[in-house]
Amino acid sequence: MAALLREFCIACDAAAATASKLKKREVLGHYFRSLDEADLRLAVRFTRGRAFSSTDERVLSVGGAIVSDVIFSILKIDQQEFWGLVVKNGEVGEALARVWPAEGVGCVAEEPASIMAEASNDGPLTLGEMANAFDDLARTGVVQRKREILRRLFTRCIHPREAAYLTKIIFGDMRTGVQEGVLQAAVAQAFERPPALIQRTQLLLGDLDEVAVLAKRNELESANFRLFHPIQFMLATPQETAEIAIKTIAGRNFFAEDKLDGIRAQIHKSGDRMAIYTRTMDRTDESFPDVVEAMRQIPGEFLLDGEIVPWCDGCVMPFAHIQKRLGRKNLTPAIIRENPAAFIAFDILSRDGRLLMDEPLRERRRALEELNLPLLTSICTVSTNEEITTCFSASRNRRNEGIVLKDPESPYSPGRRGKAWLKIKTHLPTLDCVVTAAEYGHGKRKNVLSDYTFAVWSGNQLVNIGKAYSGVTDEEIAQLTELFHKLSLQQRRHVHIVEPKLVLEIAFDQIQKSDRHASGYALRFPRIKRIRWDKRPEEADHLERVAEIYQSSANTARQREQPATPPPQPEPTLFDLSDS
Repeated sequence: MAALLREFCIACDAAAATASKLKKREVLGHYFRSLDEADLRLAVRFTRGRAFSSTDERVLSVGGAIVSDVIFSILKIDQQEFWGLVVKNGEVGEALARVWPAEGVGCVAEEPASIMAEASNDGPLTLGEMANAFDDLARTGVVQRKREILRRLFTRCIHPREAAYLTKIIFGDMRTGVQEGVLQAAVAQAFERPPALIQRTQLLLGDLDEVAVLAKRNELESANFRLFHPIQFMLATPQETAEIAIKTIAGRNFFAEDKLDGIRAQIHKSGDRMAIYTRTMDRTDESFPDVVEAMRQIPGEFLLDGEIVPWCDGCVMPFAHIQKRLGRKNLTPAIIRENPAAFIAFDILSRDGRLLMDEPLRERRRALEELNLPLLTSICTVSTNEEITTCFSASRNRRNEGIVLKDPESPYSPGRRGKAWLKIKTHLPTLDCVVTAAEYGHGKRKNVLSDYTFAVWSGNQLVNIGKAYSGVTDEEIAQLTELFHKLSLQQRRHVHIVEPKLVLEIAFDQIQKSDRHASGYALRFPRIKRIRWDKRPEEADHLERVAEIYQSSANTARQREQPATPPPQPEPTLFDLSDS
């Protein structure tokens, strides 16, 4: 019997209802065990909040506007009230479940009778039917046709939870607390396979839904590595100083290479086929056609790890040049010419069908050098405080962020942040900033104000310079939520505009010029160091201090060989001391 969407909802709700990873695994494992191969693929895929498998590059191309049009055409609900529920619940799916009729399509309003009758006769919605509809959505670019497909899907939802999970999958926003590791463990438990073997097979194939089928068949050992699915990146553990790094190294020889300020990227190539994946597991080929063309010239089949950097005259340029390429629908030749980019490789994970991840780094480096790539990181061997300090200073002089220290005997460990790779980065002073807006978070933070926009002074006005959400505890977030509700001047959907009363100390990696904020600057990787309850907003930093740090030699994002320009005139804001 085909698996029903309602059964899927019951399993996911049961997993979401417990904070225990063990219980989540047991609930999902029991559900997966009951399914045939076709439905097992879909159930694992949908539990991840994906309409298609990880290696399938199709997209639904369905936005919030189309979904809301369909919802409001089916249900007689006040739109403002509904969006208030979205804010309160943190996402559309759960809000929709609050207003969806318990009796399903029989209670929807204003739906043509023929569609209503046909939908009712079709019976409960199955996972297979939902997957077929997703295929149709990806196949058509006609908005009206997408509306028809969605309306048909939603009118098949008999129970509010079905409408909720249909919406969650469409938007890729499950919020059940089932992370990748829990899902892998559930598959392992369902078919009594070792969790490590499940993880390894997913690394080789990319699709956990396909891994689940192999686990059901007891054929996991038959899997071979495939290109063109993103591998999780190996990560480096931060070290505050060379002295601390030396203690971690403990007398061993490590490779040292420059830490580049760009976009971490994997390049997959086989013949003329090329794909570039970022740390978010998204493809970014369209933003870097020059990189694609350069890498196509390299013969063979391979998977490389490295960094895409702004590159001109043999030097790495400020990261701001890369940002000008991202997210553009029309990447003109002028933009590419004025913001040239290059890929600098520092690791190789596969070559000509041979998987290299388990080989030690020294062997992988040798294989990388044999490719004769146009750009590689240079490496030196270090084992003392003095050698690390020398390498760090040389990297700084080349306007890079710092250095990465790597154990030459280490395998490539996807997704791991262990002691095999260490990083020492440039440190900049912190800034004291005033909070101007507070936003509801996501997941377990969906009902608290956990994301904070902050500003510095320009004359007697506040100009925004960034937003941060990390660095504060759950207890502090609860305290700030209560405070910002009291200080709220205006609510715009998920965001409260607040009185400028609270100061946060903000740490960051770099400062760069940006048109995104009224300050004319943006902070790279901002995080909250502490709440400055002891400071009045008038004591926060000024734009002149931001410009001073920007111009400092420690700020490697500073524009090279460009004359200093005065800060831009700040735009009008709600916050003017003269009015207080």
